[in-house]
Amino acid sequence: MKSLVVGLSFGQLYKDVLLKMGHEVITVDNDPSKQADFLELTTALATHSPFDTAHICVPNHLHYKTAQKVAPCANMVFVEKPGVESTNHWRLLNSLHKPTKFMMTKNNMFRENINEMQQSVDASDLVQINWINKNRIPGPGTWFTNKKYALGGVSKDLLPHLLSLFVQLTNGKYKDYKVQKFDKNQRWSLNDCVGTEYGVVNKDGVYDVDDEAEITLSNGEKTFILKTMWKSNMHDDVAMHFYKDGDSHLESIELGLCPESAYEQMIRSSIVHKDDDAFWNKQLDYDLWIQELINERSIDTVH
Repeated sequence: MKSLVVGLSFGQLYKDVLLKMGHEVITVDNDPSKQADFLELTTALATHSPFDTAHICVPNHLHYKTAQKVAPCANMVFVEKPGVESTNHWRLLNSLHKPTKFMMTKNNMFRENINEMQQSVDASDLVQINWINKNRIPGPGTWFTNKKYALGGVSKDLLPHLLSLFVQLTNGKYKDYKVQKFDKNQRWSLNDCVGTEYGVVNKDGVYDVDDEAEITLSNGEKTFILKTMWKSNMHDDVAMHFYKDGDSHLESIELGLCPESAYEQMIRSSIVHKDDDAFWNKQLDYDLWIQELINERSIDTVH
């Protein structure tokens, strides 16, 4: 198998996973310090196509353009969250490049303990999925916090992870759930960022994105609350909490950062199903639903 990784900041993880899987891996990054195989994509494609899988890990505003360029040269294209800019972009990718399969990276669906989570969900009537960080704003002042390049903030960064878990844990009935509440807030400014656990602070940059997002979904019998915060200044709470009869706490399951085994399983499963249209149609349905939801409303500034 031969795979392409475009963007070696977060893409380094994909490179490591793919190498462990025995793939030949070709890397592209325009930053010489990343020591990729190629500094630009065109030459990499001309030299090494075709690819079995391609993994797009460039800044968010480049996802669609990069996917378009890679699509004729790869059987499967994995686009890092939040995917592409709109549902129309997803549909265009799929209609213009029909032989190629596309998926927004949904590695959390493939965690090894997903069955344990499912059992706890089935026993609960209220499920809270949190990705709350004490101080983990990614690169404040870099492209991560500039809406022009990131397309949004934590609602485009961490919320897709939680929504993919939600989709997986509703036994395919995620569309039966209606949005009861959806808030996106910007609580912090660049002046508040004296440090971060993820990246470095660029005091000359831009910070105009949401850093807190919460969504409540219910089908009348079961309710999910998904809450994400880059910076709480209190504690890390990256976990699922399960309740019964309103407020009786049943248990909690720690999530933490998604393990590499989940990324590997996502890729392996996709390869196994590469000719299964039902599998890929389901992935597109998931991606369109998540994309439409995270684009639903603008942010409020409350800092």
